[in-house]
Amino acid sequence: MNARRPRRSKMIITVATGPIPHEWAAASPFAGLEVCATAGWQVTAGSPVPRFDEDFWDCSGVVGLPKGLAYSARCVNFAKIVDPALRLTAKEYVFALLAPEHESVLALPHANRDHVKPPTASHLAKATTAWMNYVTGQGLSCLAEVLQEHCDAYRLMRSQGLRKNSRPVSAATLASALQPVKEMADYGAVFSVDGYRPGFKPWPKQTMVQLVGRKVNPAGDTLPVAEEVFAPTVAAALFLVETVGPLVAAEYGTLESRRDSQCKERIGDEELAALQGVLDRYVREGSPLPECNERQVPRRITRGWAPQDPMLRLDFNALWRQATGYGSVFDAHIPLIRPLLVQALGRVGLAGAFGRDAALIPRADDPKTLVPWTAPLTADGLRDLVQVLVGTCRILVAALSGMRASELDELTGDSAQEPVQVSGGTSRFRLASKLVKGKPLGGIDEQWVVLEPAWRAVKLAAQLRNAEGEDPVFSAQQLSYLHERLREWVNGEAGQGLGLAAIPPGPVNGRMLRKTLALELAHRPGGLLASKIHLKHITVVTTEGYAMRPGGSQGSLLAEMEREAAGHQLELTRQAFEDFRAGRMPAGPGARELIAAFEHIDTQLKDHDAGTATVLDSDRRLENLLRQQSKHLHLQAANYCWFRDPSRALCLKLAGTPTADKPLAGMCDSARCPQATHHPCHLPVWQSQVTSGKVFLDNPRFPKGEKTRLSVEVERAQRVTNEIIVASTSGG
Repeated sequence: MNARRPRRSKMIITVATGPIPHEWAAASPFAGLEVCATAGWQVTAGSPVPRFDEDFWDCSGVVGLPKGLAYSARCVNFAKIVDPALRLTAKEYVFALLAPEHESVLALPHANRDHVKPPTASHLAKATTAWMNYVTGQGLSCLAEVLQEHCDAYRLMRSQGLRKNSRPVSAATLASALQPVKEMADYGAVFSVDGYRPGFKPWPKQTMVQLVGRKVNPAGDTLPVAEEVFAPTVAAALFLVETVGPLVAAEYGTLESRRDSQCKERIGDEELAALQGVLDRYVREGSPLPECNERQVPRRITRGWAPQDPMLRLDFNALWRQATGYGSVFDAHIPLIRPLLVQALGRVGLAGAFGRDAALIPRADDPKTLVPWTAPLTADGLRDLVQVLVGTCRILVAALSGMRASELDELTGDSAQEPVQVSGGTSRFRLASKLVKGKPLGGIDEQWVVLEPAWRAVKLAAQLRNAEGEDPVFSAQQLSYLHERLREWVNGEAGQGLGLAAIPPGPVNGRMLRKTLALELAHRPGGLLASKIHLKHITVVTTEGYAMRPGGSQGSLLAEMEREAAGHQLELTRQAFEDFRAGRMPAGPGARELIAAFEHIDTQLKDHDAGTATVLDSDRRLENLLRQQSKHLHLQAANYCWFRDPSRALCLKLAGTPTADKPLAGMCDSARCPQATHHPCHLPVWQSQVTSGKVFLDNPRFPKGEKTRLSVEVERAQRVTNEIIVASTSGG
């Protein structure tokens, strides 16, 4: 540290003491450098060019920033640091992180070598500002006076939250707050005026993970969305996007512009006659006069309107525009037109101007009952509904695709690709976006194979937001907030009028939806291609994209899904083994082979001497033995497939692909395949097939040829049903 500033007496400073002295700034190794150029960020022509010497770095012109990034996160602000010397130190610390290849930073043995992006720099500046002002507030004259006690007190304060009555912050938030406190010790050599005393480093024997109590893999602790919350949420989202959404978009397109601010200073007989003509038409048609936006009511009362005034909620400006073409009415003109308005108002009443002739749609809980899709809405009411619907589109895409928030933010008006026809007469729907997390500035182009409802949700959101080309489809809002708005609307009068199931309270965020999707894909019979959406029974093809591009952005979701699938298969294998021990034997062509495998496992457990830790060791040994068996398990809707030998798989023989490494769920004939077994959990499926088949056979109008074919299927289902009952009750 070259130019040491003079020491001051200890005092609490509450206001900035002025700009950084020129001699201090000139002594910095980064003096005069351009921020963006040194950091390697490309900027658009005509954009601001911030320099190190400034206290506010406007990086809004950097190319490749996320579309949903707020302006404040595009800028790096040090102006709120009270002490000029500490302000300079904070700038040097953040700049050193931006420029890891600067010669002064290269000489630091413990400096961070990763390139920092503008949003990270903005966040670091805020965290550093809070720490520097805390030091000043403690009456310390310089950073060299900081002791471990100060760091511990700051950690305690930040862990409890900065707002009154706030909850304790998360480990990730606390780590962000403490990063500059701990990390600045590694950058002392580049600080020209102030820094920690030589040899001092906060919490020297603790890593940041240990310091904040953060687990190495927090994603593994993410809970899925509760079933009682997830099911009505997805059902409501699908109903809104598929049924209500197109009607809202059509009505929103008719919303007239309210930007015309022209007023007519004088009103004559011609204008009054035109207004009377408009009012007569409303009365003749029996149509209520337009209601004003709710926010207009308190404004009028503030201007002196009486709360009981019959015109308090009347949108007379809309009527005036219809009559004269002018934007609004002067307050001085209201007494002239009041008699006309009050007379018409008393005859037809008030109602929102939009959705008056709402189309009839089936109720969500009773498709046979038709109801209007909305009650009459004011302009603000329609805009609020649009905002709820756009947020619902984001929730649905997140729930059905597993896309992260940063990837949703990058969706544009051009993201919904044209459907691609595939074999079987079906289509594949893709969304083009960017992978941002963990990638260089600007991200990497990526595509997601999604369900058609998710694809339509993006198209609808783009239409509602008038997003074209590279315009973003979604605003960067927390999904938990969007879900809260959806829940309020669904549980309110509008949602209940459409027959939507109420959504109970419960946390919902992007990570939880991603976890829920992984569990759904892992636990549903058939794995990748046979998952279904709650309450809608729509086949999921989303994961086809994950299988085709294991190294793409879907890789982490695929890995999480495979972990969950492995655990689920192990649990099902354990349950089958416990049934075997209890005398509930499997049925089906592969039952004898599975029973032999379970008998072998049981023998190994009995012959094994577990020593003193009998229970724990036996459980671990059982899990290890069953894990080998569970690796061959593939879940089907009506059976378990123990896919040990592809050459014996009936489905592969029928398809002519004996060398495939996975069974073909669509060609499974478990009644004949030597590797298929039936268990008590499959009994309802076979019983349902018998019941439904007999209904058709008893129908005299059912074709005779179809009856012959169906009778064979019913006989087979009945045989399998009887085998399951006998095996599970008589011990095989």
